[in-house]
Amino acid sequence: MRIITWNCNMAFRKKYEQILPYEPDLLIVPECEHPDKFKNKFYNDVLWIGDNKNKGLAVFSFNDFEFAIHESYCESYRYVLPVKVHKDREINLIAVWSQNNKEDPRRRYIGEVWQSLNFYKTMFKSPTIVAGDFNWNVIWDSEHPKYPLHGTLTDVINLLNQFEISSMYHALTKVKFGTERSYTIFQEK
Repeated sequence: MRIITWNCNMAFRKKYEQILPYEPDLLIVPECEHPDKFKNKFYNDVLWIGDNKNKGLAVFSFNDFEFAIHESYCESYRYVLPVKVHKDREINLIAVWSQNNKEDPRRRYIGEVWQSLNFYKTMFKSPTIVAGDFNWNVIWDSEHPKYPLHGTLTDVINLLNQFEISSMYHALTKVKFGTERSYTIFQEK
């Protein structure tokens, strides 16, 4: 199964052809407009959540992968979408687009991810993949105050490790979090 995540920085309908050569089975797209704006149906199915029709979180399926929003979905965890995926077997996917929370600054970025993963951790009893745009690095953990119940990326990593869920990037490159030498983000100029 090939899972790709790409924060498209909006206007995905004008950019989607750039990702198709990578042949995703599942594609997680933060900052994606509502699928009603697409002229072409280049995917099998799509799930989308968001408050703004121009900028939400989408998960696309290809190659006959079927999916549905997981029954544990809680709208109060904005832009964290639990999904049940099925083809030959069933797995769970938690799609993430971490962002600022102006109403509750303690839940900004990684704090929201930390809280949502603790809420959804019963899903980890089954095979689960967590992927998306976390908008955070462990080097910022000490720069921002830690509030009770509002964890850091280190807390997120430790939680996932308890369930034997780890970063594919860090496992393949054998690089520790915070010491990445290669860019993990690329932006168009």
